[in-house]
Amino acid sequence: MIALALMTGSEGGASAVWIFANLSFTGMRAQGKGSLFWKIVTFILGFPGTLLTLLVVTRGSERAYGIDMPRKKETRGTSD
Repeated sequence: MIALALMTGSEGGASAVWIFANLSFTGMRAQGKGSLFWKIVTFILGFPGTLLTLLVVTRGSERAYGIDMPRKKETRGTSD
């Protein structure tokens, strides 16, 4: 049974890569950050989910699928 699983492979790893690629692409798109290289890599690995993200999520909107993305806290100078 284990030998059969090793010979046929597992789809769990491929699914994890697909999910993480979609999350990564969505975050980069919503925050308007990330290099072109990584955007292309995650787009290819997460296709077709990333195509939906490209059409639905506005670049730099800080929102993806109705969820607010975490924002970098602004540092304010302290005056004593």
